[in-house]
Amino acid sequence: MIVDRQSFRRERRARDAHRGRLGPGRYGPLVKELAGLIALALEAGSIGSPFGLEGALRHGLRAELCLQGWPWGVADLTVREILEEAHHQIKAERPTWNEGQLEWVIEGGTLIGRTRCINCHKPLPEGHHKFCGTLCASALKMRLTRRKNAIEDQAISLAIRSI
Repeated sequence: MIVDRQSFRRERRARDAHRGRLGPGRYGPLVKELAGLIALALEAGSIGSPFGLEGALRHGLRAELCLQGWPWGVADLTVREILEEAHHQIKAERPTWNEGQLEWVIEGGTLIGRTRCINCHKPLPEGHHKFCGTLCASALKMRLTRRKNAIEDQAISLAIRSI
C-alpha cells in the first residue's frame, strides 16, 4: 500500500501536536535552518544583533504550530526552546537587562562609552557621560516617570508617540 506523502506529513504533525513536542526528525533540522538564517541575516547586516529576528520568527513558528492543532502555550514554549537552541548554535550571548537600557552607563564598575546625549542625541560636552545638561537629564527622568505612572491606555499612547 502506497501512502500519500501529504497525508503522512499531516498525520505526523497531528501526532506531534497531540504529544506537544516535535520529533527529532523535525526539531533538529528546524534548529539548524534557523541558526543558518539568523547567521546569514547578521552577516548581511539585515539585523543589528543575533536576536533581531527573534520576535518575527517566534510569531511565525508559533502560528504555524497552532494551525497544526497545537495549544498556544505549548507551541510558544516549543518555539522558545527551538530559538534558544538556534541562538546557542551560533554562540549568541544575550545582553544583560541593564545593557539594554538607554539610561544605563555603568556595568560592574565599567563605564560604557557614550558620545551622544541619551535624551537629545547631541554630542556630549567634555566631562559629561550621559546627558548634555540638566535640562535633558530632567526631561528624560520626567518622561520615564510618566511612563511608569501611566495607566494602560496612556502607556500605549506614550509609547506610540515616542517612536
